[in-house]
Amino acid sequence: MQTLSSRSTAYGLFSIRVSLFLFMLAWALVKVTNPAAYAGEGIFATYYGTGLGTGLVLAIGVAQIAFLLAFVAGVARMITTGGVLAMNAGTLLVSLTTILPTYVGGGNLLFVASLPVFAASLALFLMRDQDTLLSVDAARASTVTA
Repeated sequence: MQTLSSRSTAYGLFSIRVSLFLFMLAWALVKVTNPAAYAGEGIFATYYGTGLGTGLVLAIGVAQIAFLLAFVAGVARMITTGGVLAMNAGTLLVSLTTILPTYVGGGNLLFVASLPVFAASLALFLMRDQDTLLSVDAARASTVTA
């Protein structure tokens, strides 16, 4: 029987997993539905320093959606939570020049959202073994031990 504490932890971590999924899915869907926004001189060129073709952006979007579906299902948690953490860390790093000026009256306040997103990703990665609610990995582990 789960204790209240472990049940609360499982629900809390599940809510982080689902909210990160929904947040990141929105960005991945843009890559699929409007790859031109990322291609050429778009987002990839502006923030990551490389212009990509629309076909490659579309492929990245499809791969990211598949990866995020595995993440939200709790599949291969070490890999998927680590991948989500890496994606959000990369976004945070390339956005620092936009984030830091917001604290002295400049920059773009919307980019500050990458700070709690990164923190949530880090927390979920560190606590991935306790993230058991509706997790494929946790279900597999419980059937193996049963």
